[in-house]
Amino acid sequence: MSRPWRLATGVAAVVGVLAGCAPRAVPPAAPAAAAPSGLTRELWTDQPFAQRLPRTAADLVVHYGGENHGSLEPCGCPKRPRGALAAFVGYAEAAVRAAPSPSVRVHAGYWLEDAVDYAGVPRPHVEVQDLWAMRGLAAANFDALNVTDHDVAGLVRVPADPTLPLVSAHISGPGVRRFVVVERGGLRVGITGVSGEAPSMADTSAFPRAPIDAAIPVLAELVTRTDVVILLAWKANDAVRELVDAVPGVDVVIDAGLYADAQRPVLRQDTAWTFSTWQLVRAGELRLHLDGGRVLGGVDRQVDLDDAVPVDATVLRIAAEARREIDRAQRALYGE
Repeated sequence: MSRPWRLATGVAAVVGVLAGCAPRAVPPAAPAAAAPSGLTRELWTDQPFAQRLPRTAADLVVHYGGENHGSLEPCGCPKRPRGALAAFVGYAEAAVRAAPSPSVRVHAGYWLEDAVDYAGVPRPHVEVQDLWAMRGLAAANFDALNVTDHDVAGLVRVPADPTLPLVSAHISGPGVRRFVVVERGGLRVGITGVSGEAPSMADTSAFPRAPIDAAIPVLAELVTRTDVVILLAWKANDAVRELVDAVPGVDVVIDAGLYADAQRPVLRQDTAWTFSTWQLVRAGELRLHLDGGRVLGGVDRQVDLDDAVPVDATVLRIAAEARREIDRAQRALYGE
């Protein structure tokens, strides 16, 4: 099926082409053999959509993505655009129907755009973009969104949608919680997040940032209160390894770090560690087998979000409205 998307224009398109859209070799899309970690990876690229869906149930499924940086649309790639929040939601819903299982939906971070001028003030069209991005994210029904330094810079001028479950174990501010706890299939799932540093000219003093090791007591509390603990992380690999070592009982790490290629998952002790693809070009789907909340194994499925994937109608409508408003703001700023 086709979708009425317009390719991103201007700076966003140039950034997309240079940073993440160059042609590259794609590994075979058939299910791979078990990784050395003990987790299995599946990479699905251009097969018919029905073949990309899961076929077996799991004790818990984590639908994950990240780094759409304020965009609700596909990447601006000149060849084979992929991604878009509507497709991410459409895939997650189709996967739940295909193999019903308890599931959560999480975002690893960098969900707002933070471009500012030399005075540290977000450009007018960026404020419009971020406002609509939050509307789309609210309609996507995430259980948790990790707050990164990029997101904080965006929130300086566009207040957080109060319905969004924003989490951070070491960044505080309006609308940000230390963690969320949700119940799925009789399991209590605790979710929090951490962020590496990202430079910004914006005044982010309303969102004070503690060192990442401030996450230790937060994680320790979740371990005692919940059955499964999920840590969302953006560009904080070394710090996250230290956190996982310091707090036994972290079950899942969803790691985002501008990864353009599909990374193999790792089962590090009892922690399933997997990696989100930049620009939301793939849907991440971690299907876990548990024993009393302890991760025994599972499969990490990464599925290309191309035009074969059905889209969520509500998010698609919001994205179309967003594009009209962003175009209007850009014309007012830069002229026709």
